[in-house]
This record gives sequence, structure tokens and C-alpha cells, in this order.
Amino acid sequence: MKLNILHTNDLHGHLENWPIIREYLKLQQAYFTQKHEPFLLVDIGDALDTVHPMVEASQGMVMVDLFNEAAYDVVTIGNNEGLNFTNNQLDYLYSHAEFEVTLANLLDSRTYDYPRWASPLIYREIEGHRIAFIGLTAPYATYTLNQYDLVDPFDALEQQLRNIQRSNQAVDLIIVLSHLGLKDDRLLAQKFPQLDLIIGGHTHHVLHEGEEVHHSTLAAAGKYGHYVGHIELELLPNNRQAMWEKSKRRWKIECRVTSIEQLRDLTEIPISDSFEAQGRQFLQKQPIAHLPHYMTAGQTQGTHSFIQLALDAICDSTNTSIGVLSSGLFLSDLPAGLVTENDLHEALPHSMHLLVMTFSGEHLLELIDELLSQEDDLRYRLISGMGFRGKIFGEFVLKGLTYQEESRQWYAGEEALDKRQTYRVAAVDHYWFLPFFPTIASYGSPQLLFPEFLRHVVGDYIRKKYPLTDTRKD
Repeated sequence: MKLNILHTNDLHGHLENWPIIREYLKLQQAYFTQKHEPFLLVDIGDALDTVHPMVEASQGMVMVDLFNEAAYDVVTIGNNEGLNFTNNQLDYLYSHAEFEVTLANLLDSRTYDYPRWASPLIYREIEGHRIAFIGLTAPYATYTLNQYDLVDPFDALEQQLRNIQRSNQAVDLIIVLSHLGLKDDRLLAQKFPQLDLIIGGHTHHVLHEGEEVHHSTLAAAGKYGHYVGHIELELLPNNRQAMWEKSKRRWKIECRVTSIEQLRDLTEIPISDSFEAQGRQFLQKQPIAHLPHYMTAGQTQGTHSFIQLALDAICDSTNTSIGVLSSGLFLSDLPAGLVTENDLHEALPHSMHLLVMTFSGEHLLELIDELLSQEDDLRYRLISGMGFRGKIFGEFVLKGLTYQEESRQWYAGEEALDKRQTYRVAAVDHYWFLPFFPTIASYGSPQLLFPEFLRHVVGDYIRKKYPLTDTRKD
């Protein structure tokens, strides 16, 4: 038996590459059909990312539709699906899926069972051979805020392997769809010799010809649709009963990836994103508020400062008087007059939730020192990941905190900062996840607020403050 597996991972809503990828998948599927070779198509998570306007406008449905059209067979989720969409949203999305979702290390905290939209273990029968798929996703502690209970992925995998072993039917191939990252994939291969194939993602690594670790083969195809992976598996003779024997390989496995540049040559389709324009149009039709004047992203002070507006919004939402944001979050201005969902999405495309920290005055001074001491280094520093969808970090802007040179003291509002008093501070989760500000984890008792992103909080605030019926001018 010869089996072909095509795989993608960490698309992150980069639909500019999708028409090329889709055409390539169609060509490959037609080729396998002509050769009478079975094939499967899988994705390893982080396909959904609301940085793309069409993903935002459709609340993720565009990716489900595209995966249905491409005839995906099995997928797992990444942290973008699991943390940036609610459990109920995923239930709705995947109820429309013509593919299956496997996920073994998250439980629905409301039912103490696996989410309705996923199975910990999925079997596929191909030409009389039984194939098991087990999905694992990166175990972020913040999942608990999104109505999930975490299961250690190694424990979850061990449980599913026991279930396979206890089943009455023989299993010929065990495949893990792992959104854990390369380091953990290698550890999985070392610990579980039963695994034949681990197809990975999360850390955006590319394994051009796969990687052999212990008795397993590892495969991965980078990020953003820059590559599509192809795995060829051939069942070795006389090894079908060697499922739990550690010393034998049952499959000959060969891996390769094809770059988007190669795919473009094969398909003769240019890189373009018609979905972006469509998404922008949908968002543009959703008005939010009527601003009396423009709000400038690059202006850190004054009535025209977008950053000050956002600070007001996060403090209002969290009932705090102190807020912290960085200028690199703000990618474009808000116009005077009608503001739409598209304007907010262009300005604040980040997958960031609000963060509330509680400090003693003493530790708040430590945080302030930590922020300001790194300001020169961070102002033009390139940042990626952790929910950030901009370019540079920028400079910090504070609300409710001022420094008086004469007294050489920090003030919270009108009062000098009291080291013994407790202060609540609003920010975004990005600062907690970055390695630059350890004071947040050490002393801030950080609390994340789900499910709204920063742009949704700003949108709600200006919707109340500058309603559409209000046409006041400066």
C-alpha cells in the first residue's frame, strides 16, 4: 500500500497564497486519483486568524468554506482557533465542516468532556488499513478563561495510545497532528515509539525532507502558506503485526515541501488576495460611531490622540484609572465622521485581549521603571507573534500616572504614589506574554478578560461616546 498525505499548517489567514495552494491541491488530488493511489489532506492548526479582514468579517467561516472546497480530511486546532474564538463559535463553525477535527488535550469545562466539535481520536480506513489520527494543541494556561480544561499533551497522547491498544481492531498507522512545536514533537517521538508520523506546526518550522527521531518521522511546512507538505508512505512487507514493537519500522516514509514560488510556477496563478477586498467591503458596511474629529495614531497626547482614546476605552471597560499601551499597536488613524468596523480592524488587527494587573505601589514603581528603562530599546524593535500583528513595539503611553520633576515622585491621579496602597492597571495581554516585563507575572496578579479583543473594546467605547445619531462637529 502507498498513501499520500498533503499537509498545511499555520496559514494564519494568509489567503493571498490560497488560490495557488488550492490549484496545486486539485492538481495533486487528480494525479493521485489517476494513479489509483489513496491520499489525505490535513491541516495542523492556526488556519483561522482574524488579522485577515475576511476571517474577521465572516467570524472564521471563510476558512471552513475553503477547507470544505479543498476537501480536507482531518485537522486539529492551534492556539489561534482555541483562544481567539469561543467554544460556542468553534462549535458553530465546525458544524459546517465536511472534515473532521481531532483534539485530545482540551476538555470543555462546562461538560468535563471533549468539545462537541472535536474527537480525541479519529480513524480512517484506507484499502483495508486502519489509520489513527490524534490531535494535540499548545497548552496555554489561558485556555481556562475560554471554558476549557487543559490536559497535559503527553498524558493525553498516552491515554489515546492506550485506547488504540485496547481496541479490538488492529491499527496500521498512528499519526499525530501536533500544534505543539518542534521541541515537543521531538520529545513525543522519543517518549512514544509507537508513533509512525508526527506532522507539526506552531513554531513555524520547515522540515524540507522530514526528520527522523527514534522510530518516528517528523514533518512540517512552515507558515503562511509559504510551503505545502507532501508525505509518501509505503507499508513495508511482513511488518503489519509490529505495531507495539519498538525495534521495527512498519512504514517507509518520505517527506518533502514545495514552496509557494514553485507552486506559482506549476499553477501559473499570481499571488493576490481577492478575499481581502471582499472582507474590507463587508467590514466597511458595518458603521460603529460618528467621531467629531480624526484620531491620530502617531499622536500620543491631546484630544486627537488615538492612543489616549484607546486608554480611555480600556480603563472604562475594566473600571480602572490607570492604563498602559504602546504606540506600535496603532497602525492607522481613525477618520473624522463615520467610523466602521473596517477602520478599527485596519488600525488594530491584533489578537489581543485586555489585561488587568493589581500591584502594590512599591511594585507598580518597579513596573514603571521596567517599562521606561527599556523604552529606547523597544521603540523601534521589530516584534512578531504573541497576538501582535504590527511591526515595531513603539513607546509606552501612560494614563493616570505622571511624574513630577520638582518632587521627584510619581503620582496616581492627584495623589503621590503610595508604596503600601493597591493599584489596578489596565493593559493588553501582549505585555504579559513578552519576556521583557517579568514584574507583571511576579507581582501583578495578571487577569485576562475574554473574549473581546482590544479593537472590540475600543469599538464599544466609541459606540457609546460618539453614537451614530450624534453628528456634532468641533
